[in-house]
Amino acid sequence: MPKCLVLAPFPLSLPRHGGQVRVASMLRAGEMAGWQMFPVGVFHAAFFPKEEWGADDIVVEDSALQKLALDDMAFADLHIARWTAADEGTKEKLRVLLRRIAPDIIQVEHPWTWLLLREVLPADNKIRIVYSSHNLEWAARKPLLKLSLQNASSEAMLEATRLLEERFARTADLVISISDVEGEEIARSSGRRVVHMPAVSDMSQDAPVSPRFAKEARSLSCRYAALMGSAYWPNVEGFFSLFPEGLGFLPRGEQLWIGGTLSKALREDDRFKIFESINESRSRILGYIDDSEKSGFLGSAECVIVPVQIGAGSKLKTVDAIVSGRPVVATSHAIEGYGAAVRPAIGNGLYIADTPKEFRSYIRQAMRGGLAGCSDAVRNSLRLGALSHVWNGEMRQLLSSGASST
Repeated sequence: MPKCLVLAPFPLSLPRHGGQVRVASMLRAGEMAGWQMFPVGVFHAAFFPKEEWGADDIVVEDSALQKLALDDMAFADLHIARWTAADEGTKEKLRVLLRRIAPDIIQVEHPWTWLLLREVLPADNKIRIVYSSHNLEWAARKPLLKLSLQNASSEAMLEATRLLEERFARTADLVISISDVEGEEIARSSGRRVVHMPAVSDMSQDAPVSPRFAKEARSLSCRYAALMGSAYWPNVEGFFSLFPEGLGFLPRGEQLWIGGTLSKALREDDRFKIFESINESRSRILGYIDDSEKSGFLGSAECVIVPVQIGAGSKLKTVDAIVSGRPVVATSHAIEGYGAAVRPAIGNGLYIADTPKEFRSYIRQAMRGGLAGCSDAVRNSLRLGALSHVWNGEMRQLLSSGASST
């Protein structure tokens, strides 16, 4: 049974944010294909609670590094990566893991831990190295510099990030990208072939669907549109850019039900409070929704909405919405990165709207049963089984292709 060690800049035992969920999908895809998968996070203790740490994680606790990362949050990942690559104790921990696991492949999620890994690989390295890109990190950080996160070193750190990504793409034995658009850019800058592996949904078509939300909607004589997301700022800004005048366009008996930490962030925002009375009557704040209830929440809605207009990579909330089988109202930005996987669904299950007027119009149509959901073919192409098939094929080919280039 082949072995794959997966290096990430965060813990993976309790996946919560988008990056963790993406890597958790990769781990499950490998296991489905008969691989032994070994997740290893390399991160600072200050940024993740202890209950999330995995048994093999390499956790650093240097107080000076913590201050440096907190003082320059836009480039915290790069500061931590550089420190770990220079620290002998951290390097030895990774050497011990490599000797114990003896992986056939090391998949590096994001570019950061490559700085550490390249320090400990033997001169006669035979392990295949895979670079798994979640974003163009340097491009994703540009908007952050407009949010009071810029300092005197920001431009130099931005260029260092760009060079790290480009050089790692040139060095790795295989490059995979979550986004087709960003994958094309990586291919142009590095001259390497890049394999597109879009985000997939972890909602199983065979798992029992929770009846909770359908029952609650019936008891309230309410039809609802579903919105689910984290409190990450692009999700908050996307909501207010598409609903600048609140939710008054919904008549009585129709609501927007909001799940995840996004729900609390929206309610506490001053822009929500401007239309507080109507917003409270036309929404339901649900908070955390367990994974076992996610398909029931989305699948019982009249439609699922994805109102995002900024952010990099491909959006996990988009693929969950599509796989739910309900009509999806989304921005063109929300489907960026999925390419050919979603193209057949546009106008036939997936309805694109980039202005408040268009967005409201599609929601109204869906509430009255006037929109169809995505086809089974589109939905199945974005399930875990599809990722497992593609990932396994690429990894098997890599193992049979000769010596590592690193």
